Order: sequence, then structure tokens, then C-alpha cells
Amino acid sequence: RLRPYMRQGLPDYGVPPTEPMFIDEVTLSLKRPPVDVKVEFKDTTVTGLSSFRLNSVRADKISKTISLNMTVPSMNTNGQYKMTGKAFVVIKDSEGPFTVDMKEVNVKMDTQLKVQNGRLLVDGEPRVKVKVGDLNVKLSNLFGGKTPQLARTITQFLNNDSDRFIEDFGPQITSQVSRLAV
Repeated sequence: RLRPYMRQGLPDYGVPPTEPMFIDEVTLSLKRPPVDVKVEFKDTTVTGLSSFRLNSVRADKISKTISLNMTVPSMNTNGQYKMTGKAFVVIKDSEGPFTVDMKEVNVKMDTQLKVQNGRLLVDGEPRVKVKVGDLNVKLSNLFGGKTPQLARTITQFLNNDSDRFIEDFGPQITSQVSRLAV
């Protein structure tokens, strides 16, 4: 029943469309020596969310919780990025278009609810765990295009260790995206 509303949202409840999902700006940071980077993503579009498969939903009236497990078979994200900081070397002039393609994205979410003014609302941020089957990140103009070998190495590192990428950036992404949805 949710799919038809993903394209139009629920304007009466202040819920924006989520297919595609538009995100104006997200800033992520990673500080794990020798890496200390900040990446700003702007004008981001996420597609594929409406193809989700609902694996399970459990609701508990007494504890006012909902647990959800779903899988998105294929998801694409694109927009503009700007990266600053250090990743073995000082990162300069790293900005341009980006794409992130993900396959078999499994999302487990636990949400605490509360009753306020006779309405059921989300209480705090949902607890979300994400596991990505396959990740393909492309950052155009990384290092200003001046060191293509290093750019390929960094990109391969991100793509070959999707679990670590999600471990490092997942909580930040979840926190910022859940604020948009709640």
C-alpha cells in the first residue's frame, strides 16, 4: 500500500515524495588516521526505493514499537560532491558529479512510537542497520583529475569494502536521511 504514495508523498502529513528522493545537502566526515576527510553531497537524487521487498514487519502495541526488515534490489544515487581533508595525501580540487549504485540493500529498522495529541508519532531517531550486497561509487574529478591512479585506488578501496563504507558512513547517512523522513 505504500508504493503509490512514494511518488506523490503525503502532503497532508508533511511527508515528501521518496521516489525519487531529493536531498539538498548531506555532509559526511571520516576521521580514522591516516584518513581525515569531509565530503559534502549536494543536489542528490536517490532512485529505486519504490522497488523494495518487504521481508517482515512487526508491531508491538504495548511497547509502541515497529520493526521493519526490507530489501531494495537496486538503488542509484547521484548528485554533486566536494571532498576536503587528507587521505594519505592532502585532498585538493576534489569536486564534481558522483554516482553510487547499490544492489541488494537490506535495511532493518526499529522505531519507537509515542502518542501525542491523539496522533501516533515517531519518538526519536529510528535505529537502522544497513547491509549492502554490492556497492559501486564513482567520484568524477577526484583530486582534480591530476592523479588518476590514486583516484582509481581510492575508488577501488571504497567499492571493494562496502561493509566498511557502510560502517563508517551509514550512521551519518541514516541520521540525516531519517530527519528528512520524520
